[in-house]
Amino acid sequence: MSENNVSNTASAEFANIRPLYESRYGNSRIFTATYGGRKVIIKALKERYADDPKCRAALHEEYDITSLLDHRLIRKAIDYVNIEGLGDCIVFEYVEGKSLAEHVRVGTLSEKQVKSVLVDICDALSYMHRNQMVHCNLKPENIIVTNDYHAKLIDLGAPKTEQDADRELLIKEMAFVAPEIIKGEDYDSRADVFSLGKIMEFMGERNISKQFNAVATHCTQFSKEQRYDSISEVRAAITKGHPVVKIVVAAAAVALIAILAIIYIPRIKVNVGKERSERMAKDFNREITNMQNELPALYEKYQLKSLDEPIAFDWSEDSLRYVKNLLPYFGSEDLKSQALKALGDQRKSIEESRRSDFDRILVQDFKQATDSVALQLKTVLRDPTDDQLLIIAGKWYNQVK
Repeated sequence: MSENNVSNTASAEFANIRPLYESRYGNSRIFTATYGGRKVIIKALKERYADDPKCRAALHEEYDITSLLDHRLIRKAIDYVNIEGLGDCIVFEYVEGKSLAEHVRVGTLSEKQVKSVLVDICDALSYMHRNQMVHCNLKPENIIVTNDYHAKLIDLGAPKTEQDADRELLIKEMAFVAPEIIKGEDYDSRADVFSLGKIMEFMGERNISKQFNAVATHCTQFSKEQRYDSISEVRAAITKGHPVVKIVVAAAAVALIAILAIIYIPRIKVNVGKERSERMAKDFNREITNMQNELPALYEKYQLKSLDEPIAFDWSEDSLRYVKNLLPYFGSEDLKSQALKALGDQRKSIEESRRSDFDRILVQDFKQATDSVALQLKTVLRDPTDDQLLIIAGKWYNQVK
Protein backbone atom coordinates (compact mmCIF):
# COMPACT_ATOMS: atom_id res chain seq x y z
CA MET A 1 0.00 0.00 0.00
CA SER A 2 1.48 3.38 -0.92
CA GLU A 3 1.23 6.38 1.37
CA ASN A 4 -1.29 7.91 -1.01
CA ASN A 5 -3.61 4.98 -0.31
CA VAL A 6 -3.87 5.47 3.45
CA SER A 7 -7.44 4.88 4.59
CA ASN A 8 -8.94 8.12 5.89
CA THR A 9 -10.80 6.54 8.77
CA ALA A 10 -12.81 8.70 11.14
CA SER A 11 -12.24 8.03 14.81
CA ALA A 12 -15.95 7.13 15.07
CA GLU A 13 -15.18 3.80 13.38
CA PHE A 14 -13.06 2.87 16.40
CA ALA A 15 -14.68 2.43 19.81
CA ASN A 16 -13.10 2.36 23.28
CA ILE A 17 -9.75 3.82 22.20
CA ARG A 18 -7.58 3.61 25.30
CA PRO A 19 -3.84 4.22 25.82
CA LEU A 20 -1.89 1.06 26.61
CA TYR A 21 1.80 1.93 26.36
CA GLU A 22 4.18 4.66 25.20
CA SER A 23 7.73 3.69 24.27
CA ARG A 24 10.31 5.27 26.51
CA TYR A 25 12.86 6.17 23.85
CA GLY A 26 11.01 5.33 20.64
CA ASN A 27 8.63 7.54 18.70
CA SER A 28 5.48 5.43 19.05
CA ARG A 29 2.53 4.97 21.37
CA ILE A 30 0.10 2.05 21.63
CA PHE A 31 -3.67 1.97 22.15
CA THR A 32 -6.35 -0.70 22.41
CA ALA A 33 -9.65 -0.24 20.60
CA THR A 34 -12.64 -2.00 19.09
CA TYR A 35 -12.69 -2.05 15.30
CA GLY A 36 -15.10 -4.00 13.12
CA GLY A 37 -16.55 -5.70 16.19
CA ARG A 38 -13.24 -7.04 17.50
CA LYS A 39 -10.53 -5.85 19.84
CA VAL A 40 -7.42 -4.50 18.10
CA ILE A 41 -4.10 -2.81 18.83
CA ILE A 42 -3.41 0.64 17.34
CA LYS A 43 0.16 1.83 16.90
CA ALA A 44 0.51 5.59 16.36
CA LEU A 45 3.32 8.13 16.52
CA LYS A 46 3.84 10.31 19.58
CA GLU A 47 2.22 13.71 19.12
CA ARG A 48 5.51 15.51 18.48
CA TYR A 49 6.33 13.08 15.64
CA ALA A 50 2.86 12.79 14.08
CA ASP A 51 3.73 15.22 11.24
CA ASP A 52 7.37 14.20 10.83
CA PRO A 53 7.78 12.84 7.27
CA LYS A 54 10.58 10.43 8.21
CA CYS A 55 8.68 8.98 11.16
CA ARG A 56 5.51 8.60 9.11
CA ALA A 57 7.48 6.89 6.35
CA ALA A 58 9.07 4.50 8.88
CA LEU A 59 5.64 3.66 10.33
CA HIS A 60 4.29 3.00 6.86
CA GLU A 61 7.30 0.84 6.03
CA GLU A 62 6.64 -1.25 9.15
CA TYR A 63 3.08 -1.82 7.94
CA ASP A 64 4.23 -2.70 4.43
CA ILE A 65 6.64 -5.31 5.81
CA THR A 66 4.33 -6.78 8.44
CA SER A 67 1.32 -6.97 6.10
CA LEU A 68 3.30 -9.31 3.81
CA LEU A 69 3.75 -11.85 6.64
CA ASP A 70 1.15 -14.52 7.28
CA HIS A 71 2.21 -16.85 10.08
CA ARG A 72 0.39 -18.05 13.17
CA LEU A 73 3.31 -16.96 15.39
CA ILE A 74 3.58 -13.37 14.06
CA ARG A 75 1.06 -10.67 14.94
CA LYS A 76 -0.97 -9.71 11.86
CA ALA A 77 -1.18 -6.16 10.52
CA ILE A 78 -4.85 -5.53 9.63
CA ASP A 79 -4.86 -2.03 8.15
CA TYR A 80 -3.04 1.30 7.81
CA VAL A 81 -5.38 4.19 8.59
CA ASN A 82 -5.50 7.83 9.59
CA ILE A 83 -7.47 8.36 12.80
CA GLU A 84 -8.54 11.81 13.84
CA GLY A 85 -6.54 12.88 16.88
CA LEU A 86 -3.93 10.13 16.44
CA GLY A 87 -2.75 10.59 12.84
CA ASP A 88 -1.39 7.72 10.75
CA CYS A 89 -1.77 4.37 12.51
CA ILE A 90 -1.18 0.66 12.03
CA VAL A 91 -4.07 -1.54 13.16
CA PHE A 92 -2.86 -4.92 14.48
CA GLU A 93 -4.71 -7.98 15.66
CA TYR A 94 -5.07 -8.13 19.44
CA VAL A 95 -3.10 -11.00 21.00
CA GLU A 96 -4.36 -12.25 24.35
CA GLY A 97 -1.46 -12.91 26.72
CA LYS A 98 1.52 -11.32 28.45
CA SER A 99 4.94 -10.32 27.21
CA LEU A 100 7.85 -12.68 27.79
CA ALA A 101 9.40 -9.91 29.92
CA GLU A 102 6.41 -10.02 32.30
CA HIS A 103 6.58 -13.82 32.57
CA VAL A 104 10.30 -13.68 33.35
CA ARG A 105 9.78 -10.94 35.94
CA VAL A 106 7.34 -13.06 38.00
CA GLY A 107 8.89 -16.46 37.18
CA THR A 108 5.75 -18.13 35.80
CA LEU A 109 7.32 -20.27 33.03
CA SER A 110 8.38 -23.88 33.55
CA GLU A 111 11.45 -25.36 31.81
CA LYS A 112 9.12 -27.11 29.35
CA GLN A 113 7.25 -23.86 28.57
CA VAL A 114 10.53 -21.97 28.12
CA LYS A 115 11.66 -24.53 25.55
CA SER A 116 8.29 -24.40 23.76
CA VAL A 117 8.41 -20.58 23.59
CA LEU A 118 11.98 -20.60 22.22
CA VAL A 119 11.05 -23.16 19.56
CA ASP A 120 8.06 -20.99 18.53
CA ILE A 121 10.36 -17.97 18.23
CA CYS A 122 12.72 -20.00 16.04
CA ASP A 123 9.84 -21.14 13.80
CA ALA A 124 8.54 -17.57 13.38
CA LEU A 125 12.03 -16.22 12.62
CA SER A 126 12.73 -19.05 10.17
CA TYR A 127 9.57 -18.09 8.26
CA MET A 128 10.70 -14.45 8.15
CA HIS A 129 14.23 -15.34 7.06
CA ARG A 130 12.91 -17.59 4.26
CA ASN A 131 11.02 -14.51 3.07
CA GLN A 132 14.22 -12.40 3.17
CA MET A 133 13.12 -10.42 6.23
CA VAL A 134 14.96 -9.80 9.53
CA HIS A 135 13.09 -8.88 12.72
CA CYS A 136 15.87 -6.54 14.02
CA ASN A 137 14.06 -5.65 17.26
CA LEU A 138 13.70 -8.99 19.04
CA LYS A 139 13.51 -8.60 22.82
CA PRO A 140 11.34 -9.97 25.68
CA GLU A 141 8.94 -7.02 25.45
CA ASN A 142 8.31 -7.78 21.75
CA ILE A 143 7.34 -11.42 22.32
CA ILE A 144 3.80 -12.12 23.50
CA VAL A 145 3.28 -15.44 25.29
CA THR A 146 -0.34 -16.41 24.68
CA ASN A 147 -2.57 -17.97 27.31
CA ASP A 148 -1.79 -21.44 25.91
CA TYR A 149 1.97 -20.67 26.09
CA HIS A 150 2.75 -20.08 22.43
CA ALA A 151 4.95 -17.17 21.35
CA LYS A 152 3.90 -14.41 18.94
CA LEU A 153 6.38 -11.87 17.58
CA ILE A 154 5.45 -8.18 17.43
CA ASP A 155 7.09 -4.84 16.52
CA LEU A 156 9.28 -5.74 13.54
CA GLY A 157 12.01 -3.41 12.30
CA ALA A 158 15.12 -1.73 13.67
CA PRO A 159 14.24 0.30 16.81
CA LYS A 160 13.64 4.01 16.16
CA THR A 161 14.80 6.18 19.07
CA GLU A 162 14.48 9.81 20.07
CA GLN A 163 17.56 11.91 19.43
CA ASP A 164 17.66 13.37 22.95
CA ALA A 165 17.50 10.04 24.79
CA ASP A 166 20.04 9.55 27.57
CA ARG A 167 22.86 7.52 26.01
CA GLU A 168 23.63 5.31 29.01
CA LEU A 169 20.00 4.38 29.59
CA LEU A 170 19.46 3.97 25.86
CA ILE A 171 22.27 1.41 25.67
CA LYS A 172 20.51 -0.63 28.37
CA GLU A 173 17.26 -0.36 26.40
CA MET A 174 19.01 -1.76 23.29
CA ALA A 175 20.74 -4.61 25.14
CA PHE A 176 19.11 -7.19 22.85
CA VAL A 177 20.03 -5.48 19.56
CA ALA A 178 22.93 -6.91 17.54
CA PRO A 179 26.06 -4.72 17.56
CA GLU A 180 26.12 -4.42 13.78
CA ILE A 181 22.65 -2.80 13.86
CA ILE A 182 23.66 -0.35 16.61
CA LYS A 183 26.78 0.61 14.62
CA GLY A 184 24.74 1.12 11.45
CA GLU A 185 26.56 -1.63 9.54
CA ASP A 186 25.12 -4.20 7.12
CA TYR A 187 23.24 -6.97 8.89
CA ASP A 188 21.51 -10.25 8.03
CA SER A 189 19.53 -13.00 9.77
CA ARG A 190 22.39 -13.52 12.22
CA ALA A 191 21.31 -10.28 13.90
CA ASP A 192 18.18 -12.14 15.05
CA VAL A 193 20.39 -15.05 16.18
CA PHE A 194 22.24 -12.60 18.45
CA SER A 195 18.99 -11.20 19.89
CA LEU A 196 17.58 -14.67 20.59
CA GLY A 197 20.80 -15.58 22.42
CA LYS A 198 20.47 -12.43 24.54
CA ILE A 199 16.92 -13.49 25.43
CA MET A 200 18.22 -16.89 26.62
CA GLU A 201 20.87 -15.10 28.71
CA PHE A 202 18.17 -12.81 30.12
CA MET A 203 16.20 -15.82 31.33
CA GLY A 204 19.31 -17.53 32.70
CA GLU A 205 20.40 -14.45 34.66
CA ARG A 206 16.99 -14.35 36.36
CA ASN A 207 17.01 -18.09 37.19
CA ILE A 208 14.09 -18.84 34.86
CA SER A 209 16.04 -21.31 32.72
CA LYS A 210 19.78 -21.88 32.47
CA GLN A 211 19.58 -25.00 30.29
CA PHE A 212 20.35 -23.03 27.11
CA ASN A 213 23.32 -21.00 28.39
CA ALA A 214 25.77 -22.77 26.06
CA VAL A 215 23.51 -22.11 23.06
CA ALA A 216 23.17 -18.46 24.12
CA THR A 217 26.95 -18.05 24.27
CA HIS A 218 27.28 -19.29 20.68
CA CYS A 219 24.46 -16.97 19.55
CA THR A 220 25.83 -13.81 21.15
CA GLN A 221 29.34 -13.70 19.73
CA PHE A 222 30.25 -10.11 18.86
CA SER A 223 31.33 -11.11 15.35
CA LYS A 224 28.39 -12.42 13.34
CA GLU A 225 30.74 -14.85 11.54
CA GLN A 226 31.25 -16.67 14.85
CA ARG A 227 27.54 -17.16 15.58
CA TYR A 228 25.21 -19.89 14.36
CA ASP A 229 24.69 -19.40 10.63
CA SER A 230 20.90 -19.70 10.83
CA ILE A 231 17.95 -19.86 13.19
CA SER A 232 17.39 -23.48 12.12
CA GLU A 233 20.78 -24.32 13.68
CA VAL A 234 19.72 -22.59 16.89
CA ARG A 235 16.46 -24.57 16.89
CA ALA A 236 18.38 -27.82 16.45
CA ALA A 237 20.66 -26.91 19.38
CA ILE A 238 17.63 -26.16 21.58
CA THR A 239 15.82 -29.39 20.76
CA LYS A 240 18.81 -31.78 20.55
CA GLY A 241 18.97 -34.95 22.70
CA HIS A 242 18.75 -38.70 22.20
CA PRO A 243 15.18 -40.04 22.73
CA VAL A 244 16.28 -43.36 24.31
CA VAL A 245 18.60 -41.62 26.75
CA LYS A 246 15.81 -39.22 27.65
CA ILE A 247 13.44 -42.12 28.40
CA VAL A 248 15.97 -43.90 30.63
CA VAL A 249 16.82 -40.69 32.48
CA ALA A 250 13.14 -39.85 32.89
CA ALA A 251 12.36 -43.31 34.29
CA ALA A 252 15.19 -43.05 36.79
CA ALA A 253 14.09 -39.58 37.76
CA VAL A 254 10.51 -40.72 38.38
CA ALA A 255 11.73 -43.53 40.64
CA LEU A 256 14.02 -41.19 42.55
CA ILE A 257 11.31 -38.57 42.95
CA ALA A 258 8.87 -41.21 44.23
CA ILE A 259 11.35 -42.22 46.95
CA LEU A 260 12.43 -38.75 48.05
CA ALA A 261 9.27 -36.69 47.48
CA ILE A 262 8.03 -36.83 51.06
CA ILE A 263 11.39 -35.65 52.39
CA TYR A 264 12.23 -32.93 49.88
CA ILE A 265 9.00 -31.44 48.52
CA PRO A 266 8.46 -29.12 51.53
CA ARG A 267 12.11 -28.03 51.33
CA ILE A 268 11.84 -27.46 47.57
CA LYS A 269 8.77 -25.27 48.05
CA VAL A 270 10.64 -23.19 50.60
CA ASN A 271 13.63 -22.83 48.24
CA VAL A 272 11.42 -21.89 45.27
CA GLY A 273 9.70 -19.24 47.36
CA LYS A 274 13.03 -17.95 48.57
CA GLU A 275 14.43 -17.78 45.01
CA ARG A 276 11.36 -15.94 43.81
CA SER A 277 11.61 -13.43 46.67
CA GLU A 278 15.30 -12.91 46.00
CA ARG A 279 14.65 -12.41 42.29
CA MET A 280 11.86 -9.94 43.02
CA ALA A 281 14.08 -8.03 45.46
CA LYS A 282 16.86 -7.94 42.87
CA ASP A 283 14.51 -6.61 40.17
CA PHE A 284 13.06 -4.09 42.63
CA ASN A 285 16.51 -2.78 43.55
CA ARG A 286 17.30 -2.46 39.84
CA GLU A 287 14.19 -0.29 39.35
CA ILE A 288 15.13 1.89 42.33
CA THR A 289 18.68 2.26 40.96
CA ASN A 290 17.23 3.29 37.58
CA MET A 291 15.12 5.94 39.34
CA GLN A 292 18.18 7.28 41.14
CA ASN A 293 20.20 7.31 37.91
CA GLU A 294 17.48 9.40 36.27
CA LEU A 295 17.67 12.18 38.87
CA PRO A 296 20.16 14.36 36.91
CA ALA A 297 17.86 14.23 33.88
CA LEU A 298 14.87 15.13 36.06
CA TYR A 299 16.76 18.05 37.60
CA GLU A 300 17.39 19.33 34.07
CA LYS A 301 13.79 18.71 33.00
CA TYR A 302 12.27 20.56 35.97
CA GLN A 303 14.94 23.26 36.26
CA LEU A 304 13.61 26.64 37.32
CA LYS A 305 14.33 29.20 34.61
CA SER A 306 13.21 32.49 36.22
CA LEU A 307 11.71 34.02 39.35
CA ASP A 308 8.41 34.50 37.52
CA GLU A 309 8.02 30.73 37.19
CA PRO A 310 6.09 29.11 40.08
CA ILE A 311 8.04 26.79 42.38
CA ALA A 312 5.25 24.17 42.22
CA PHE A 313 5.57 21.74 39.33
CA ASP A 314 3.52 19.00 37.67
CA TRP A 315 5.30 15.67 38.20
CA SER A 316 2.30 13.51 37.31
CA GLU A 317 3.66 12.17 33.99
CA ASP A 318 6.93 10.92 35.50
CA SER A 319 5.40 9.74 38.77
CA LEU A 320 2.82 7.65 36.88
CA ARG A 321 5.63 6.06 34.89
CA TYR A 322 7.53 5.19 38.05
CA VAL A 323 4.40 3.84 39.74
CA LYS A 324 3.76 1.62 36.72
CA ASN A 325 7.33 0.27 36.88
CA LEU A 326 7.05 -0.38 40.63
CA LEU A 327 3.48 -1.76 40.59
CA PRO A 328 4.54 -5.45 40.37
CA TYR A 329 6.15 -5.10 43.81
CA PHE A 330 3.14 -3.59 45.59
CA GLY A 331 1.97 -7.08 46.58
CA SER A 332 4.72 -7.16 49.20
CA GLU A 333 4.07 -4.76 52.09
CA ASP A 334 7.79 -4.32 52.66
CA LEU A 335 8.56 -3.54 49.01
CA LYS A 336 5.45 -1.39 48.68
CA SER A 337 6.54 0.83 51.58
CA GLN A 338 10.04 1.10 50.08
CA ALA A 339 8.56 1.93 46.66
CA LEU A 340 6.31 4.68 48.06
CA LYS A 341 9.25 6.12 50.01
CA ALA A 342 11.40 6.09 46.84
CA LEU A 343 8.65 7.95 44.94
CA GLY A 344 8.37 10.50 47.77
CA ASP A 345 12.14 10.94 47.96
CA GLN A 346 12.29 11.45 44.18
CA ARG A 347 9.74 14.25 44.31
CA LYS A 348 11.34 15.82 47.41
CA SER A 349 14.73 15.82 45.71
CA ILE A 350 13.33 17.62 42.65
CA GLU A 351 11.53 20.14 44.87
CA GLU A 352 14.79 20.85 46.71
CA SER A 353 16.57 21.25 43.37
CA ARG A 354 13.96 23.78 42.23
CA ARG A 355 14.28 25.67 45.53
CA SER A 356 18.05 25.75 45.05
CA ASP A 357 17.49 27.06 41.50
CA PHE A 358 15.18 29.76 42.90
CA ASP A 359 17.75 30.89 45.48
CA ARG A 360 20.49 30.99 42.85
CA ILE A 361 18.38 33.04 40.41
CA LEU A 362 17.15 35.29 43.25
CA VAL A 363 20.70 36.25 44.30
CA GLN A 364 21.76 36.67 40.68
CA ASP A 365 18.81 38.97 39.86
CA PHE A 366 19.31 40.97 43.06
CA LYS A 367 22.98 41.59 42.24
CA GLN A 368 21.96 42.89 38.79
CA ALA A 369 18.91 44.88 39.99
CA THR A 370 19.04 48.70 39.73
CA ASP A 371 15.66 49.65 41.24
CA SER A 372 15.52 51.90 44.30
CA VAL A 373 14.81 49.06 46.76
CA ALA A 374 17.79 47.05 45.54
CA LEU A 375 20.10 50.07 45.58
CA GLN A 376 19.07 50.96 49.12
CA LEU A 377 19.65 47.40 50.37
CA LYS A 378 22.99 47.19 48.61
CA THR A 379 24.27 50.32 50.38
CA VAL A 380 24.25 48.49 53.73
CA LEU A 381 26.10 45.46 52.37
CA ARG A 382 29.63 44.94 53.59
CA ASP A 383 31.06 41.63 52.43
CA PRO A 384 27.99 39.60 53.44
CA THR A 385 28.11 35.81 53.60
CA ASP A 386 26.14 33.82 51.05
CA ASP A 387 23.40 33.19 53.61
CA GLN A 388 23.15 36.87 54.50
CA LEU A 389 23.08 37.85 50.83
CA LEU A 390 20.24 35.38 50.25
CA ILE A 391 18.25 36.88 53.15
CA ILE A 392 18.70 40.41 51.82
CA ALA A 393 17.78 39.29 48.29
CA GLY A 394 14.65 37.71 49.77
CA LYS A 395 13.66 41.04 51.33
CA TRP A 396 14.15 42.73 47.97
CA TYR A 397 12.04 40.08 46.22
CA ASN A 398 9.15 40.45 48.72
CA GLN A 399 9.04 44.21 48.17
CA VAL A 400 9.30 44.43 44.40
CA LYS A 401 7.60 41.23 43.15
